[in-house]
Amino acid sequence: MRVLVVILISALLYGCAFGVIDRTSEQQELTKRCFQIKKPAFLYEARCADIEAGGFGAEKLCTSIQGFNPKPYVRRDSSEYIYDYPKSWPEYLSDRKVWDKKLFSPLLFTEQRSIIAPIEVGEQLRITGVYEYPRGETGHVLITTAVILSGAHNGTSVELPPADGFNDQGPNWTVQWFYKPEEGVQLTKEYLEPCAKVSPIKTSNPTP
Repeated sequence: MRVLVVILISALLYGCAFGVIDRTSEQQELTKRCFQIKKPAFLYEARCADIEAGGFGAEKLCTSIQGFNPKPYVRRDSSEYIYDYPKSWPEYLSDRKVWDKKLFSPLLFTEQRSIIAPIEVGEQLRITGVYEYPRGETGHVLITTAVILSGAHNGTSVELPPADGFNDQGPNWTVQWFYKPEEGVQLTKEYLEPCAKVSPIKTSNPTP
C-alpha cells in the first residue's frame, strides 16, 4: 500500500520542477558590478520567491522595486497592455488608497499592500543572488535579488521583478525566463544602467 502511494505521488509530480538551485557563484562578474536607477522608481510590498523554502518553492511577502510610469507592458495574467500607473510619488500620494487597489492584487488574509517609498534616479544597487526557482510544470525560472547601496534605503534587499515569479506587479526587471549561463543575466535597460565609472571631483576652488 505504501509503495502504491509513493508511485501515485510520483506520477502526480512528474514533470514538476523541484528544489532551488543557487547560481550566484557562477555570476561573479555580474555580482561585482554596480548598477544605478535610470528612471524614478519605488519600493513596494511584493509577492516574492521564498529562497529558503526549497522543495517545490513557496511565495512570501518581501520588498521589491518597480518604476513609475513604465512603458506599456503585458501583465502576466492578461494579454492586454497596462498603462494606468502613477507618474510620480506625488501623484501616487494624491490618491494612495485608489492607486493601491489598482496596483496590488489582494491576497487572502493579508492587509492591502502598498508602495513603501520612492527611489531616486542615480541610487545604486548590486546583484546579490541568482537562482533557478521551481515553478511547477513551467520548470525552474530565473529569480534575481539585489541590495540597494545608496540613499535613504541603503542596505535594503529587494527581489527584481522576474519574468515568471510570484511577483504580480509591473514590467520585468530581468529579461529571460530561464537561466542560461552562456547568456548571463540580462537586466532591464528601462530602469537600470551601469554606474558611472568615474565620479566628478568637486572642488571648492576650481582652477580657471
